[in-house]
Amino acid sequence: VDRVLNGRAGVHPRTRAVVEATLTRLARQPDMTSAPRADVDIVLRLGRGLMSQFSRVSKTEGRPGLRLYDMWQEGERSVLELVRTLCVDISRQLIITAKNTDTLVDELSRARARGKRVIALISDLAPEARDAFVGIDNRAAGQTAAYLVGSVIGDRPAGVAVLLGDHAFRCHDDREIGFRTALRAELPRIALVDEAMGEDNEEKTQRAVVNMLRSNPALSAVYNVAGGNNGLARALEIQNRQNDICVVGHEANAVTSPLLKSGILNFALAARPQLLFEAAISNALNPAATGTILDFSVYTHFNLPTWSAEPLMLDR
Repeated sequence: VDRVLNGRAGVHPRTRAVVEATLTRLARQPDMTSAPRADVDIVLRLGRGLMSQFSRVSKTEGRPGLRLYDMWQEGERSVLELVRTLCVDISRQLIITAKNTDTLVDELSRARARGKRVIALISDLAPEARDAFVGIDNRAAGQTAAYLVGSVIGDRPAGVAVLLGDHAFRCHDDREIGFRTALRAELPRIALVDEAMGEDNEEKTQRAVVNMLRSNPALSAVYNVAGGNNGLARALEIQNRQNDICVVGHEANAVTSPLLKSGILNFALAARPQLLFEAAISNALNPAATGTILDFSVYTHFNLPTWSAEPLMLDR
């Protein structure tokens, strides 16, 4: 083989033909020892539980050329500065979860005009700012949350509340819209009486929920469209409401699983993070892809998926 590779004499013609044919065949086969190269930047402004899951999936996938940026609790300016830097190189695709702000939309729109491909993951962006969206149907998720609340409360007058991270996250906005719509259409005796914002931060969420419960002592349910679930749990315990209020949230991970097991969180709506990750990469690398809407499941303490028990990966 060495002689054939280096063009030296001393090899029988039949042997040389077999070696050359074998080398040609091997060259046509993909390298199965590693994942295909993905020249993709992934910028994620998520809560700790879901961010940890994406970090683990990224390491497991082992794709060369992939760079993951954890922007947990970073301000809009920091996210914008990072995106602006990454948009200089239009040869690398961009997957992003961030607030749908005017400045970010403008930056991404200009990058797309120069040829950069942008995929919005989990939380959608304005159409001019991305080539595709990968996530769940967030309005359907909000409608599902309303149905679950109604199944617990029953057909009686009651007040419920919504907890958001920020309206600038399109997924939060769409979930709230779906929740409101379903309440009006299907559960007219259940009224949405309050709304609070916790910025996916445990401390801010705790303060917001404590104030909300003090203002509405008869509150029957809370739908958390965002993160900060540990802060929500502490607020319920502070107000001694952990056993008599229905709570619907999102994601199944190391943060929400203990809350489901304890009964503080009644339901969690979630899609499998690995499927979200793989769909985002696929859309980034396929110029013809126009997006992927994934199924989501309703989890309780009875049917927690195995991947929700993985411990947090705290790199920061």
